Amino acid sequence: MVWVPFLLVGILLTAAILAITSHIDAESGGRGLDALGVGLVLAGGASIVASPRWPRAAFGVNAAAIATYVAVGYPNGPFLVTALITLGVMSRLTDRRTALVGAGALVGGLVVAVLIAGNNWFLPVMFLGWSAGAVFLGEVLRTRRTRLAELQERARTLERTREEEARRRVAEDRLQIARDLHDGVAHAMTTINVQAGAAAHVMDRHPEAAKDALVAIRRASGDVLDELTAMVALLREGDQTPELVPTPGLHQIADLVQATRDAGPEVTLAVDAPVGTVPKPVGTAAYRIVQESLTNVLRHAHATAVEVRVRVDADEVSVQVHDNGTGDRVAPLSMGSGLGIRGMRERAEATGGRLEAGPAADGGFTVKAIWHGRE
Repeated sequence: MVWVPFLLVGILLTAAILAITSHIDAESGGRGLDALGVGLVLAGGASIVASPRWPRAAFGVNAAAIATYVAVGYPNGPFLVTALITLGVMSRLTDRRTALVGAGALVGGLVVAVLIAGNNWFLPVMFLGWSAGAVFLGEVLRTRRTRLAELQERARTLERTREEEARRRVAEDRLQIARDLHDGVAHAMTTINVQAGAAAHVMDRHPEAAKDALVAIRRASGDVLDELTAMVALLREGDQTPELVPTPGLHQIADLVQATRDAGPEVTLAVDAPVGTVPKPVGTAAYRIVQESLTNVLRHAHATAVEVRVRVDADEVSVQVHDNGTGDRVAPLSMGSGLGIRGMRERAEATGGRLEAGPAADGGFTVKAIWHGRE
């Protein structure tokens, strides 16, 4: 409790003032400490106790008691110090203007008291310096308290910011994992589904074709199992980096093309420049966009021909998937998981690119992602 130290100081200081002042001989023409003097001293001690809660009122009572004490002609003593204590407390708990006005009122009251008493002319001058010191000390303590409060608030703000940033990163990681799982697993499962259907259809009449379909199923399932294993290992390792990290790039698009070609449609791949210089985040996003586009071709397009084009220039990277299908890609991609065109657009924008997707002039469908400003 804040007032407890002031209670102890008030009691001890009042007792000391009464004990000391009672032994000071009355000045020539003055008067000794009597009941009124004791009452003024007690009022000064009580004002010290009350100053933390009511700093202005406590200082006013103390200043009035001091002025009355001097005007009546009681002997100078330690009682005068109580005014400096309450002035310093008021300066610390209020503001500079209030403290300066209080100091001026105290000195002015002492001037009037000295005029009434007719002696102690040096007392107001002495209190002018003491009051300035009390105001300055209170100002320093108040500034320090304000500074500490600002630092504490800044620390709390930084802590909240760190927690919010951690939650945001966790949410982004979860979204990234969901996208990777959707893209990788959806592509593999679509390939498996198409190949399984083809194998069942030709099993009796063309066993060789069924064997090729089963090989493609085995390859697709093995790829998705490897990716799932790598992703689970990454999640289990936490901050450590596992040996297998599911971050494919543009150099693996040829494998996607081959897997899609095995599933039925004729897929062509055109790469205009080496892809090794493409930044890894852009390469991964481009790979996932091509993967999702080819998956949608198998699931919805009913296409017989697909063209995949990768272009790497000095200031631009782009990937384009165009098919000649007639299926409705827009409606299916707007339902279900919501990770189709929307997910591809989010991937492109997250790495500084943009996505264009829609029906082509020849009746097919085109998905194109572009990244500008590559250094």
